[in-house]
Amino acid sequence: MQPPTDPRLVPATYVVLQREGPQGTEVLLQLRRGTPFMDGWWACGAAGHVEAGESFPQAGVREAREELGVTLRAADLRHVATVQRTCALPDLVEQRVDVFVTATAWEGEPHVAEAHRAAELRWWPLEALPDTVVPHERLALDALREGRSGSLLVHGFEQSLTLVAAVGRNGVIGDGSAMPWHLPSDLRFFKETTMGGVLVMGRGTWDSIGRALPGRRTVVVTRRRGWSAPGAQVAHSLAEALLIAGDTEVFVVGGGEVYAQTIEHASRLVLTEVDLEPEGRTRFPAVDPTVWREVSREPGPGDDAVAAWVVLERRGDPAAG
Repeated sequence: MQPPTDPRLVPATYVVLQREGPQGTEVLLQLRRGTPFMDGWWACGAAGHVEAGESFPQAGVREAREELGVTLRAADLRHVATVQRTCALPDLVEQRVDVFVTATAWEGEPHVAEAHRAAELRWWPLEALPDTVVPHERLALDALREGRSGSLLVHGFEQSLTLVAAVGRNGVIGDGSAMPWHLPSDLRFFKETTMGGVLVMGRGTWDSIGRALPGRRTVVVTRRRGWSAPGAQVAHSLAEALLIAGDTEVFVVGGGEVYAQTIEHASRLVLTEVDLEPEGRTRFPAVDPTVWREVSREPGPGDDAVAAWVVLERRGDPAAG
């Protein structure tokens, strides 16, 4: 992962209201909607940036009033966890420090005070949270459940990007709707390379595959709100997709626009050189030899058009040794 060009951090406070219910400790979560980030996911009841001149507790008091319509006292807030997070894109908005605080006493009845940002509020048992909790917020809620108050947690710092693609002699990778070839040996290679990992792809690539691939988690990037498919986790931006992917090697598998957005931030390229020149308007980005060095090359099997499988690593990348 390449270091951010500017290490400034964006601070925010997250407020977790909690109570005792029939199934033990419950927390109040909101279902996000109408925002440019993580719509359709469950999140803490109130959260927001720390404004100039505010402390983390003061920001929590203000956000609870604005988003939930309740009054808190800063002195009553208890620190749960601090989460420092990033992703494999050096975007300043993704370099964050999030302080999570909890409250068990407040004035007023919690309700959705900003209907344009939340679809509903619901109390969830800490032992039975929904699957779609915003990933970095789940880290803090897990710390609360496990009694690890005051934890320092990190998210995204172990993330790396590997681009995986089959490329023709003319740079073509597809025609925008389907693969321009059928290469059984490369399908086997792709499976071996990505098995057990996380795939990030655009919706066009998903459509060309037609289903979720077994043994791998799939995150689909699409601008289409409301789109869903069995076996796919949906993101509406690349940064959102990488947040969902988490601390792991992320395999970016298409299409052309997603490759173009990620190649500058990738650590590895795993390319299949295809001995064909198909027609098509979708091409893999140019591979600059001053940036990338070839570390392995395996000849194709000779029974299809695969010329070679090639692995390249970014020059100067500490992960490359």
